[in-house]
Amino acid sequence: MSASAIDATHIAALRSFLHDHEIITPASPSYRTSADTWSAQKYSSPRLVIRPTSIDTLRNTIAYLYTTDLDIAIYGHGFSSASAGDVVVNMSAFDEFHLDAQSKLTIGAGQTWADVYKKLGEVGLEYGVVGARTPCVGVAGTIVRGGFSWLSSEHGCISDPVNMLDAQVVKYDGSVVWASTEPELLWALRGGGGGFGVLVTVKLRVFPYPQNIWAGQILIPRESLEQVADGIENFLSKPVDPKITMFLYVVKGRLLESIGSDSDMLVIHAFDANGEKHGRANFQWALNIDGAVDQTMTTNLAGVANLQDKADIVKGTMTQFWQPLLLRNISKETVIKAIKWFEEIRDVDESLGDCTYLIFELLSSRDPVGGTSSCAWPRPSGMKHILLLGTGCPAHSPKDKENLARDLAIQAPSKVLGDHSEAYVLPNGFEEYHDWTQVWGPHFAKLQTLRNVFDPRDKFKGVINPRNN
Repeated sequence: MSASAIDATHIAALRSFLHDHEIITPASPSYRTSADTWSAQKYSSPRLVIRPTSIDTLRNTIAYLYTTDLDIAIYGHGFSSASAGDVVVNMSAFDEFHLDAQSKLTIGAGQTWADVYKKLGEVGLEYGVVGARTPCVGVAGTIVRGGFSWLSSEHGCISDPVNMLDAQVVKYDGSVVWASTEPELLWALRGGGGGFGVLVTVKLRVFPYPQNIWAGQILIPRESLEQVADGIENFLSKPVDPKITMFLYVVKGRLLESIGSDSDMLVIHAFDANGEKHGRANFQWALNIDGAVDQTMTTNLAGVANLQDKADIVKGTMTQFWQPLLLRNISKETVIKAIKWFEEIRDVDESLGDCTYLIFELLSSRDPVGGTSSCAWPRPSGMKHILLLGTGCPAHSPKDKENLARDLAIQAPSKVLGDHSEAYVLPNGFEEYHDWTQVWGPHFAKLQTLRNVFDPRDKFKGVINPRNN
């Protein structure tokens, strides 16, 4: 739908049930931050942003917009890159927070996980929650696309039934329901890719959790890649406590002035909820590598999340294409090939290299708590690790450069893993070149049917197309 579709009749109808402060025009100072997307190419310059502040204005807005031919999108904090040419409905005002005596946490789905961690810490109890590792991403978007946590190797995904207990949803006709009253709706929300209604509030499980987590970066010179890869393979070859997980990625030398380095460094981002002594013992192999720089600390879940609190500063600055892969095993060879793939992108084009991501998220997954049929995304059994590959170029680059970045993303899995490797695409980075059936497998047909039930006009733009194509 063209952005020109919105007219005075639509504006008048919306103003009849919205307050002035709930309507954000392109002239407003908050317009861009209320609608910006992570991937620059997906931003559609909406003619209007609506930020409802009550469930009544939200339900009226959805009921009206759904009857029109306007292009609309439901927007949390932009990290799923939802956008529309006409109207974006920004959900960030829904910031409820309530912890009851049964350890059930009720939170507004429009918040970031940083908000949730901060408020949970202010309660003063030693609780944990299965929430996103990147603090600036939104609650609703992570749930409908699976949602991985620092706690996932122990407690599963955010969307697993043991963690996401219920959700309040505004349906396309403006009716408001708790999804538990419609079991198929609740099932679909748990990793089904979105598009089944508008999440307003979610109920999550909280539980006692250690507050003395040992976490942070261990920076290692790039020249020690073979040693790091060998250490990771050995580390993963033995039983690992489920309270331990780690990332591996590369930081470019120009970003390391604070430690006096101008060379690229490998980063092992460690996490051990058993405390510092246990963590140092388990990661001693990395700490002992020549030139290792120890930037770890002891903190709580909020502090761990804050270690990644700068992730949002690049939102909207890049055209981005993703290959988020779920793997059963990580070998020394896989680590080395991935790092070399990452470096070769820079040789192709330095600006593409600056927009390329490579993150190993090791020991970051487990089988679904409750079995593969309990939630919409039936992640395969025995898959423990995530490899996030992403290529891109600066926003507003020439089309040929954008096409090159896209082609490099499509080729990335075979370049790193080979043509016949066992890898599965995650819902949280689904792109148009991915195959729906390879993500949702035996659940795809049911999810497509439910998309037709809960979004018959495909206006909510879920990942799965409700049409038979």
